[in-house]
Amino acid sequence: MKTLSALLCTVSLLTIMPAMAADWSIAEVTPVLQTPVLTEADADADADDPAIYVHPTDPARSLVVTAVKNGGIRVYELDGTLKQTLLPAEDGRINNVDVVYGFALADGSKADIIVGADRGLDIIRVYRIDADATEPLSEITDPAAARAFPTRYLPDATETEDNPVDDQNTVYGLAAWHDTASGTVWVVGTQRHQPTVGVFKLVATADGVHAELDHDFRAPATQNGQDLFSENDDDVLLDFSPQFEGSVIDRTTGVIYAGQEDVGIWQVPVSGGEPKLVYATRGSTKSPFNNPDSVISRDVEGLTIYYGADGVKYLLASSQGGAHGEGGVADAPYDDSFAAFAIGDTLELLGSFRVAAAGAMDAVQESDGADVTSVSLPGFENGLFVTQDGYAGDLNGLDGEVASSNFKFVDWAEIANSFTPPLVVTPAAFDPRK
Repeated sequence: MKTLSALLCTVSLLTIMPAMAADWSIAEVTPVLQTPVLTEADADADADDPAIYVHPTDPARSLVVTAVKNGGIRVYELDGTLKQTLLPAEDGRINNVDVVYGFALADGSKADIIVGADRGLDIIRVYRIDADATEPLSEITDPAAARAFPTRYLPDATETEDNPVDDQNTVYGLAAWHDTASGTVWVVGTQRHQPTVGVFKLVATADGVHAELDHDFRAPATQNGQDLFSENDDDVLLDFSPQFEGSVIDRTTGVIYAGQEDVGIWQVPVSGGEPKLVYATRGSTKSPFNNPDSVISRDVEGLTIYYGADGVKYLLASSQGGAHGEGGVADAPYDDSFAAFAIGDTLELLGSFRVAAAGAMDAVQESDGADVTSVSLPGFENGLFVTQDGYAGDLNGLDGEVASSNFKFVDWAEIANSFTPPLVVTPAAFDPRK
């Protein structure tokens, strides 16, 4: 367990904010297509997090695997057609998914897999991919797999206590990385309602695959004097949460980027170390944690990385905002957007974009999760960006009661060319299997 000092937080905030946030502009990009809208009638499915799977020999058979919470997992083809539905176990709720290529099974064979966070039952689940099958995913989770978080820290972080699954302090956000040099597959799982991030290793047995906790790290439960466990049902500006959700592991360095929703983006090596706050949200105008020059609202969500040529990497972060951010209009124009950072020795803020309406397709609001690939795919020869749309159809006036949701597919060049200067478009530069 690692805790960042208040001094380090203060120093970080002095160096990571743009100078003129009041002049910040957000480009608008349009989607190419969308998946069918999900409602309660679809097994109570609610779109949350996508993962792009690149087929080993035929890009046209690549897939987009998505977590849809109580509805389990839905798998889509590149034209948005539904290919497979996997309902969860009783009381299960699949919150986030990620792809791992070439995982070594117990019999010595290798398989591409999907790793998923079952928030309802607190289990990290594993699914084998057969992209040529009519139903490409089949679950191979070891039946003896243990809970991800059987305990939770007490607020002072000095001791732990039992963590009943009914309290739902369970595995929430998720990211995976195959360290091919060591053969280790690392899985990052965040703990709902807690400032804790678990770092797990995948283990293959004759009975399947399970995740074993290797270590964890914990961010402070206060930020600039603001108690992050403080709740207020009457004023969103005084209502806080310490939890993480969105996360990604840099495949070239093994560095974790994890989004603590109210606070910002933390960075730490997957092997362990002192976590560092590398970009803070705006916080709240009614709290001592207030950073008016940040371009990410107080609800940083999905994180994903674009890998280009010559070591170019972009971290994309969802600034969720909207209905349960700072109260919608009060947080404009920064909500419902994505901030882009160049990854180097530090994060360099490059700009922001939002996915706008296009014809019959509505704009994206309150994105929980997104994924991006630079690989050329049919229909998306310049690369593909997929994002969840929390309010498909713009229903309910963004009142926080989600009646419908889906996923939007965007051509990467549309995003890259919205920046000045443009971001790179390198569809032949990155092989996700290496």
